[in-house]
Amino acid sequence: MRNKVKDILEQHELLRLATLDNSGFPNVRSVDFAIDQENESHIYFTTFNNTRKVAELKEDNRVYVVVDKPAMNIQELAQVKYIRANGKAFKVEQPEEMQKAMGLLMQKYPFLQELPGDPSMMSVYRIELNEVEVTDNSLGFGHVDKYNY
Repeated sequence: MRNKVKDILEQHELLRLATLDNSGFPNVRSVDFAIDQENESHIYFTTFNNTRKVAELKEDNRVYVVVDKPAMNIQELAQVKYIRANGKAFKVEQPEEMQKAMGLLMQKYPFLQELPGDPSMMSVYRIELNEVEVTDNSLGFGHVDKYNY
């Protein structure tokens, strides 16, 4: 199962990240992400410090993520595999982990090197997945396996 989670995360480009605002209302946005190769339950993303998600994560670090991609026809839909999961997001503070995370992100998304502004305007976060649901339509439409980290 862990290999299936890792494979799906490696084969997808965007992660939908849900955070909660101070009234408890969810906000969802897509983020570029990379996984820790030694532990697929750790996912990194980077963001500008002045974003709403940074403010929301300071108040409540619980997150919900979806990693999927569209199907263009019924044959593709019959093979779709995607992940829904909850977890917590932590701001990366240690220089070694920051370097590791940025290396993984730059390897997957070389264009991130062209982001405007100074690196001090950015933060890196590590999402630690807790409960993961893997939908695998190749095993039957809507087939779901659950995994806990």
